Order: sequence, then C-alpha cells, then structure tokens
Amino acid sequence: MKRRIIAFAVALIICLSQIVPCFAEASQPVLPHIDIRGFMNAAIYEDMNDPESEQLWPLDVKAILRAAGNLIPSLAKFAFDKDYEKLSESILPYVNELFHPLMCGSDGKPLVEGSGAYLYYPSRDEVIANPDLSFTYDWRLDPYESAARLDDFVNYLTDELGFGQVVMECHSNGGVVLLTYLSAYGTEKVKSVCFSAAAIYGAGFAGELVKGNMVIDAGGLAEYLLSAFDNNERAELLTGLMSILDRAGIVSTVADFANGLIEGAHDFLYKKTVLPIFGNWLNIWAMVPDADVEEGKEYIFETLLADKKDEYTGFLEKVDYFTENFRNSREENLLAVNESCSVYVFCFYGYTGIPVTADWFVMSDGVLMSKDSSFGASFFNPGSFDRFDEGGYVSPDGKVNGETALFKDQTWYFKNCHHSMTSPYLDKMAKTLLYSQGQADVNTYEEYPRFLINDRLSGGIRPDDGNITIRLTFFERIAGFFREIFERIKALFSA
Repeated sequence: MKRRIIAFAVALIICLSQIVPCFAEASQPVLPHIDIRGFMNAAIYEDMNDPESEQLWPLDVKAILRAAGNLIPSLAKFAFDKDYEKLSESILPYVNELFHPLMCGSDGKPLVEGSGAYLYYPSRDEVIANPDLSFTYDWRLDPYESAARLDDFVNYLTDELGFGQVVMECHSNGGVVLLTYLSAYGTEKVKSVCFSAAAIYGAGFAGELVKGNMVIDAGGLAEYLLSAFDNNERAELLTGLMSILDRAGIVSTVADFANGLIEGAHDFLYKKTVLPIFGNWLNIWAMVPDADVEEGKEYIFETLLADKKDEYTGFLEKVDYFTENFRNSREENLLAVNESCSVYVFCFYGYTGIPVTADWFVMSDGVLMSKDSSFGASFFNPGSFDRFDEGGYVSPDGKVNGETALFKDQTWYFKNCHHSMTSPYLDKMAKTLLYSQGQADVNTYEEYPRFLINDRLSGGIRPDDGNITIRLTFFERIAGFFREIFERIKALFSA
C-alpha cells in the first residue's frame, strides 16, 4: 500500500513538473512589437480615418501612364528644338496634377484636409495572437505630429489594453519619428529600441533638394543602378544588362538629359514644381543634414520665395523648433534613451549613395551615409584601397572601424545590405535583441557578432569571416564580352 502511495506521489510530482513550466511560460507578459517604417512607406488616404476612401499614395499607375502618354508630343518637339524651358512648361501641369493631392500648404498642413495615413488600433486578443504591429504615419508632416500620434498608440497598448511596455523597431525615416517620440515623451513605457538604417542624422538627397543642388552624376548613377539589382531575383541578368548600357554610354546620356532639364529651367522648375510638391513637407526638412539647413532656408525663403516669405512664418518656426529640440540635442537624447532602456543599432554598408549628392561616392547603404546610420563609426570609400589597421572594432574587409560609434558595442554592421533590404534573418535578429533580458551587445549571441555579410551566393546573411567566394556568372561573362567589343569599337574610332 505504501509503495502505491509513493508511486502515486512520484507520478503526481512528475505531472506537476511538466505543467508548471507551461503556466510559467503562459504567464510571461506579452510585449507588443511596434515597427516604424521609412519615408513614403505608408499609404495616404483622402480620409485618414477611412482606409476605403480614395488612396492618394501610391500614385495611380493608370494616371502615371496617361501623363506619360500626353508628354510624347512635347518630347518629340524637344528632340528638334532642345528648348528645356518649353519642355519644362509642358511637363509641369501633368506632374503637378499627379502630386497635387499630396501637397501641403505654407503652414505644412495637407491641402486635402483630413487626408493622411490610416492607423489600425488592434484589440487585446489580436495583439496576443500577433504582437507584431505597424505604426503608420503621414510622412509629409512635422515629426512632432507623428510622435504625438505614436504616443497615443503606445498609451492605447500599455494603458488601455494593459500590456505595460512595448518594444520598438524603426527603419530609415522611422528613426526620426522614433527618436522624436522618445525625446518628447520618454521611455517609461518602452523596454527596448532598434534603430535599423535610421535617418536621424539626415539624408544627403534632402539637403541637396532644399539647396537647389540637384545634379545627376553619370558615374554615380551607373553605380547606383547596378547596386539596385543586388537583391533582385534576376540580379545576374539585370546587372549584366546595366553594365552593357553603362559601357554603351546610355547611362551618361540619361544623366546629361536630366542635368540639361534641371539647368535649363532650374528656378522655374523649383518654384513651380519641386517646392509646391516637396518643399512644404516638414518631414523633408527633418531629413535635411544639419550642415544644409541654413543654406536651404536661404535659397528657398530668401531667394525663390522672398515675395511670399511672410506666409511661411509658422512653417519656419516649426523648422527651427525641430533644430533646437532634435538636432541640437540628438546625442544627448540618444544617450538618455540608452540609460533608461536597451538600444540596438543596425548599419548597412557596401554601396555608393544616391547620385544627386556631392558625396555620393562615400560608403553608404545606397541611400544613407553609413557613418550617419551607425551613429559615428568610421568608413573608407567603397572603391578605395585604404584599410583600417586590424582590431576588434575593424571589419574583416578593413573598411569599417566601429570604435568611434556612439554605441560601439551595441552596433552591428551588415556588408552588402542595401538600405531597403528586408530579410527573415534581420527580423529574427532584431526581435532576439529587443526581447533580450537586459542590454545585449555584440558578444551576447554567437550567431550575431559585430560584423555580418549578405552572402550573395547563398542568398542569406551570415557572420562575416572575411572569406568571399567570387563566382563569374554566365551573364557576367556575357557582359564582359560586350564590354570588350565596345572598347575595341571605341579604340577604332579614336585611332
């Protein structure tokens, strides 16, 4: 009888030992994961509260094709008279018609009143079933307006639904929104944040835009177009074709045409199209690099719009407020965030920048300077033969020295990852870090060291050990063959 009792007790203990972990696991609090994407990522609706209303962005494909078709006579005429101003005058009505619903007034408010990005507020059960949430915001507006909306969303999740805290991940311009929120509302309800290719130090193209320095560099355009195909399923074919077009001089022809159009009617284009469409988006000004803000204000408001400057008083006050409270306190605010919650930084590198900036040839992820998205690491140019001396903070290719980064042991570097790249590996890694107990760093997880690489042969991201297998593809051989033909033809005519 005693044996039966003992056996029953042992069996009961074993059963309970299996049940208790289940209850422990179930009792772990669910933390919503808020993802904040980049510039022009969210759809813009005529009624921001109704996702069934007319969609203003992305632009309607049929409208774009219709506008392109209407321009054919003007382009044909331009082929004979080479009159850039007349061509510009014929283009403007169609461009402005396409973008007019997205325009903002001199106060920075949308011309289509009530338009904006729709934000879905999930129920508690929906969050428990899937804690991955997307925070959509109107990328035309002042980041402080977006930050206020994000604060409402966080309060809804933590207070109304009772989740306590959230983890937050941002990409590109989403970093501006996130840091604006953290600076204005604090980190009490935030466990951890991940800045992935974040634009909080600005984007060069935005600076050139407001300074009126939009010039297409032919070499930069070729490099940029070639890099754009890296993660395309037909990358080999497209890269080969792009190389052929570049060698044939077609890329240079396109760049020359664009520059001729810009130069031939520069102020006219800016005043009639560029400024009405983009210049009144306060979020564009938030992405202007610090060094370009005053020059941009001088060019636009003291030169092009001098006769209308008084209309922009409130607009300029918001630009200056952002400078005072975001730009001038950026590092201070980042360090404060790091003191109160876990911070992780992802930096992509290996490319040149957008070829409309004077510094397109510096190390970039194809859009942002890698120095900026790493919060201060040091980089050599992509085509340079220079290398940093070996060390714990130096990448295997010698192009990166992470010792100068603001968070040197909380920053990861991804070689050959383009700015817009998405990957299950990146998603998993970000979530692993965000949900870690306490602050993780580059030494916490063996599979996530400081330096990683997008392996184009395997199609995945792996730790960068410095070993790269170079495989000459069929299309690369074809491209090389045509390059040789063009070089021989060129030599023949130059002889």
